[in-house]
Amino acid sequence: MKKTIRAVLFASLAVSCAAQAVVVRGYGSGALRGGDLTDPENNASATSLVNYNATLRSSIEPYFYNEGAFNVFDNQVGSGDAKWCCDAGNVWVEADFGSKRYVLTAFTAASGNDSPDRDSDNWRILGSNDGVNYTPIFTYNNLGTSPWNNRLQVNEYTSGVDFATPAAYSIFRYQSFHTVGNWMHQINELEFYGKEATVPEPATMGLLALGLAGIVAARRRKVR
Repeated sequence: MKKTIRAVLFASLAVSCAAQAVVVRGYGSGALRGGDLTDPENNASATSLVNYNATLRSSIEPYFYNEGAFNVFDNQVGSGDAKWCCDAGNVWVEADFGSKRYVLTAFTAASGNDSPDRDSDNWRILGSNDGVNYTPIFTYNNLGTSPWNNRLQVNEYTSGVDFATPAAYSIFRYQSFHTVGNWMHQINELEFYGKEATVPEPATMGLLALGLAGIVAARRRKVR
């Protein structure tokens, strides 16, 4: 009996600690961190692909108008074209930084302005270096429960606290699989933060391979 009580208390404590790990920065555009990887200068357009430091792509609605997917990077938290709203299902939006790779250190995610039923209750942040193979970095899977308590709420998730420190990636994707109401999906804003990683040039990698081959050959000669 005592072991059962202890197990329940431990589980409750673990859930409580996990719930407290996510930082609620506040509500609306003023709660955003700003200066994220897609727009470090905070000067990107809210209506077109101008001054973004990444190539933006999505599975559906790849635009800013009519509550399109690219609104998640427009530095605005609000209604209308400040958010992305679309049919629910397997939907995603991503930022591709080309030849640059980053180790994700934190990200923010903001809720929509209206019905909580449109919030995703099963979503991931994924990383990729080729646009084909994606690795989960962060996973939220709590069917029937929104990760946000209020509308226009900005949540901040941090590496080492909310998710393990990942490898370096050139593409970061938000992907939703299911929503609380399971008929429409919405999210207001995403901000990605990370440390740039050094990627060896092809010539450098070739020289390194030659060097290693030389070392192996020398050792074989010694053995003989």
